Amino acid sequence: AVLLGVTGCSDSNDPEGGFGTLRMQLVDAPQCIEGLEHLYLVLDDVRVHGSAEGTDGDGGWISILPDTLGTDERTVDLLALVDGVKVILGEEDLPSGFYSQIRLVLQDSWIVVNGDSLDLKVPSGEQSGLKLIHGFTIDPGELTELTLDWDACRSLHESPPSSGIWKLKPTIRIIETVFSGSISGTVLPLDIGAAVMGVSSDLADTAITQVDPLDGGYLLQALPAGSWNLTAFAAGYLDSTRTGIIVQAGLETGDIDFGLEMAP
Repeated sequence: AVLLGVTGCSDSNDPEGGFGTLRMQLVDAPQCIEGLEHLYLVLDDVRVHGSAEGTDGDGGWISILPDTLGTDERTVDLLALVDGVKVILGEEDLPSGFYSQIRLVLQDSWIVVNGDSLDLKVPSGEQSGLKLIHGFTIDPGELTELTLDWDACRSLHESPPSSGIWKLKPTIRIIETVFSGSISGTVLPLDIGAAVMGVSSDLADTAITQVDPLDGGYLLQALPAGSWNLTAFAAGYLDSTRTGIIVQAGLETGDIDFGLEMAP
């Protein structure tokens, strides 16, 4: 996945330019840690700011997480957010303009491994919040939808190894969904532990998803519009690749199917 990077500071937003709507949603890549059953986050707040230099104490923060939600409604299991399942973090009318920063403030976090609940350390998560520097624009009268694609598998670390001490250092890519689409299809044979990886033709972005063992279906979502190359693979089978698959904004490109052959 593309890691979040530092962007330039924005100009201040101008409320006189009108208001647009921001909707922010969260999805997750499939987990790949043996025995990991759940990864719970309790959100305390979700905020945006017009400057990458915004600090905790200034007045530029705007909350998009409804303050009427109870703890259960603010609790998210990242491992459940796969195969098209997503959670809406909030939807709010904002002054039009450019925004540079997102903060995810956590109230609590823990994981379940082989039936045991274990504490999860998230640096700054419960203090200033997880700081995501990513620019996006709110246009007057339009809906801007941001998808936070959280790769729990790459974010979770046991440190030191075999210590039972788990830390979450988020690996998140952010996609403006209005400019993105999805690819779906099937991979056969069934129940072989197959996965599908997509790489944009300009090599700027990658995505990966597991194949459903029951029906062979897969869904790669929040893909920037353009040309993509897909590879289906599974242990003991030859890789299969399809190139030049076109993704269009707001649409799903379907019937991109694969049949894998056993390796000699």
